[in-house]
Amino acid sequence: MFDDEIIMLCAASGEPPLLLAASVHCAARAAIRDARQQLHSWGCMDESYSTFNLEVPATMPKVKELCGLDNVERYLGWKMGRK
Repeated sequence: MFDDEIIMLCAASGEPPLLLAASVHCAARAAIRDARQQLHSWGCMDESYSTFNLEVPATMPKVKELCGLDNVERYLGWKMGRK
């Protein structure tokens, strides 16, 4: 009845969601890399800024930590507490 090759060529075979997930993960890695490079240029990170491991699924707390936003939030909390 159905040709197996035609069914596997169909967009409903799962390829679009898989590629979307991969592209989001790659975009998150690129954003983390740029954020870490920026922190390094400000003198906030050592030479190991370019090495990191982004697990799947990439949770928001982990992405924030890898971007260095946890350091920024701690600094802002400290700065606000001084006033």
